[in-house]
Amino acid sequence: MIGILSRFRAWRRKRQRHKRLKEIAPTLELEKNVQVKGDLDNLEVRGDVVLQSGTVFHLGGMEWCKNQGELVIGDGSVISPHCVIYAGGPGGVGIGKNFDCGPHVGIYSSRTDYLKGPNQHVFAPVRIGDEVTIFANAVITPGVTIERRAVVAAGAVVTEDVPSFTLVGGIPARPIRQLE
Repeated sequence: MIGILSRFRAWRRKRQRHKRLKEIAPTLELEKNVQVKGDLDNLEVRGDVVLQSGTVFHLGGMEWCKNQGELVIGDGSVISPHCVIYAGGPGGVGIGKNFDCGPHVGIYSSRTDYLKGPNQHVFAPVRIGDEVTIFANAVITPGVTIERRAVVAAGAVVTEDVPSFTLVGGIPARPIRQLE
């Protein structure tokens, strides 16, 4: 009986949180199994945005990320299934308009500082410009800026800034060609 009651309470909390999320961002389309962790006040949705199933957002506002975080998502953006966006810490993640994000993409404004040990973090803002496309399984690391109309190839690990109208790919990501 206790297990059923605790599952019911967890379901109710999740339902209340999603209701508050819809109040904060009424144009946000949430598919099932989307997880939004952290402080909802750190989320800004600018227009119509789709979060597909299995996506996980961390908005910060907790002790490990200095009680800070920010996620801004521009109009016309689509976050495909099973993406992870960690926007905790100073600077967070900013995404422009018409962002096309493939499945299983990871975007991180923080990482563990393995040289200093457990529970030590490095924070640096991530900025993604308008009309950027990131294909499946790519990883965007802290401190990266991806400028307007850039494209990130599937499986790339982006550790440096990406100029406008540039296709990058590889591990670490390097320019492949200029786009028109």
